[in-house]
Amino acid sequence: MKKIYYTLFVCLMGLLTFSCSEDTDPIHNSEDTTPSTLNAINDSYTLEATNSQFATFKFTATNFGISTSILYALEASLDNNFGSVSELGSATDVDSGIEIAAEKMNSAMLGWDAVPETPVTVYFRIKAYVQNLSSKPTAMVAYSNVISSTISPYSGEREYPKVWVIGDYCGWSHDATQFLFCFEEDDKNYQGMVDFGEKAASGFKITGIAGWQDDCNWGTDSSAAAPEAEASTVQLISSGGSGNISCYSKRFYHFSFDKTSLVLKKGNSFTTLSIIGDAGAQVSGWGTAEVDMNFDTTKQRFWADVEFAEGEVKFRVDHDWGTSFGSATEGKLDSGDNIKVPAGKYRVYVNMNNANDMTYELNEKDFGK
Repeated sequence: MKKIYYTLFVCLMGLLTFSCSEDTDPIHNSEDTTPSTLNAINDSYTLEATNSQFATFKFTATNFGISTSILYALEASLDNNFGSVSELGSATDVDSGIEIAAEKMNSAMLGWDAVPETPVTVYFRIKAYVQNLSSKPTAMVAYSNVISSTISPYSGEREYPKVWVIGDYCGWSHDATQFLFCFEEDDKNYQGMVDFGEKAASGFKITGIAGWQDDCNWGTDSSAAAPEAEASTVQLISSGGSGNISCYSKRFYHFSFDKTSLVLKKGNSFTTLSIIGDAGAQVSGWGTAEVDMNFDTTKQRFWADVEFAEGEVKFRVDHDWGTSFGSATEGKLDSGDNIKVPAGKYRVYVNMNNANDMTYELNEKDFGK
């Protein structure tokens, strides 16, 4: 009888050992890791809006002790302990390094509340990591040495973290995409207004980098029911095999994207945004004459050159009063109130990327440019 129990015990332990070995990620010993070495850059820089490049960061490859693909991210901080971090760029190889534009560096510094024209010490490091070793959301991470430089930012527009909206409308080229932006910089909630022209229904996807990488290639799930036309939300998946999003057919869409849940949400959608009111020959009679606005796909904002007489205006979509925008706070589209405008020639700008902070501007110096 004891022999029988012993035999059963050995078999049971064998099954448990087999089960555990089948469910375990590849073994990696952190002592085997050789992190990247980040080369020094210049001791100081003065950023300029007319200079497109800030610096190219060169570094050696990280070795985790196993054969695997690695993503390298350049992190920056005002704190040499990196308590608060901004990711400036990334790469999957070390040959070309990571090139950072002056605008990108300047935007990050303005986001840290750095004062323009004032030198600030900025710290940099390389974060190398491997994700999804198996089906589990595991990760291996290694950090390089830390380098620093004293940098003076310039006064300008702040640039926000972004994801790429790529599709037939831009020839499936990451160089020609428009974006959704993370205004809270929490790396979770992204939003923006996108002009698809007449090609929204031809399909698009969202990517986390300016390229194709399975763990940030977000599209539809072919094994699930297809989204209905003009769906208010679409559940996306992260996979190189994900499908194109093709349930929309208007020109302009405001989308918000939750990077954690991978839910894409539709906001305002329309074909035309116009200026309507009673402020001169171009904008008169609250609909007798109104000005259709253009869209700048680089700045992702609407614009139109208009000569106003003193009066009042609003903005509405598709020449209909179903959806319109006014202002209770100068410069903000935050109510249904009419907007008083002074007589003059203006380039009118409307920025609807941030649904919680939509803005308008009357700019005299840009008129006709």
